[in-house]
Amino acid sequence: MKVDGKIGIGQAIMVMMLTIGITNHVTVIPLLLSKAGRDAWLSVLLAGIPFSFWAYLLFVINRSLDQQSLYEWISQRSGKIVSNLLLVPIMICLYLMALTNLIDTQTWTTVNYLPRTPEWVTALALIGLCVLASIGGMTSVGITAGVLLPIVVLLGFFVAFGNIPKKDYSLLLPLFQNGFRPLLHGMLYVGGGFTELFLLLLLQHHVRKPFRLVHFFVMLGITLLLTLSPLTGAIAEFGPVESSRQRFPAFEQWRLLTIGKDIENMEFFSIFQWLSGAFIRITLCLILLGDLITIRTRKQRKFMMLFFGGSMIAFTSLPYSDMQFVAFLSRVYYPLYFVIMVVVSLALILISLRKPSRQEGAPYDP
Repeated sequence: MKVDGKIGIGQAIMVMMLTIGITNHVTVIPLLLSKAGRDAWLSVLLAGIPFSFWAYLLFVINRSLDQQSLYEWISQRSGKIVSNLLLVPIMICLYLMALTNLIDTQTWTTVNYLPRTPEWVTALALIGLCVLASIGGMTSVGITAGVLLPIVVLLGFFVAFGNIPKKDYSLLLPLFQNGFRPLLHGMLYVGGGFTELFLLLLLQHHVRKPFRLVHFFVMLGITLLLTLSPLTGAIAEFGPVESSRQRFPAFEQWRLLTIGKDIENMEFFSIFQWLSGAFIRITLCLILLGDLITIRTRKQRKFMMLFFGGSMIAFTSLPYSDMQFVAFLSRVYYPLYFVIMVVVSLALILISLRKPSRQEGAPYDP
């Protein structure tokens, strides 16, 4: 195995599957069901069409990057003002990606299996592990994802096929009972999940070989399946009304799973699935934040990772209700994230199409 601080393409895809999978299972599905109801699954399928074109645009940008870090590439091709206008929103999005997942994990842990444990203790334990892993670098994250993902996938197939006797897929129909507006609202939240493929551009300089077009379309297809499978399962098992009332419908499916007549309460497996995704997602966001801030020394990396981790714990300790948090996700976070990623992607396309001067093509020297 090469020890060069980089990971292979397969490892990168596994890291992305855990990173995107946890948000599509945890955050996107409840919002989709609450806004689109029974039509939510069609929102996912239809959103895949425009985002196929967007995946191609990401590939064009990625080809122009030529495995340079996004920070160096933008700094070479544009001025300081343009660089800041593009990089600061990306950093805010990365920070919020980690923070919202931490809050969701904290809430789910308290509700499901540690009701008497102070929430800050849960946040501190998870963030502590993520900070240590982020200091270790991308190689440790890639290896960890390679160990965790096969188990997570097997458990996913286990709950999906184990609950087949309890599923009624006729509940997916009829469609458009409330017109087309719910469908369009649902596509907005699906877009918030699909736009996380932008992380491939931030990750590519940590990968030994460049991503090809097929890798972007494979990740788009995986993201679609990661959303569609638990979404249709929730509707088929609980119905569109009951599933839309649930806070974490994808993980409620574990409560229905039994093995024969004597083994039930299988939901402890969902703890492994959830924490695996949350650990990789938060750690990856911390590493990518460090890249955009251009941390050079190990001492600076330790300080910044501790700062980010500590500030996230402070935010989770603020007085707010879960309903307020869900409203924030629905009205602010996902619409804002969607707009930022689309605008930044279009700006990067324009930059990539502009021919660099000879001076801009020179190696970056900060």
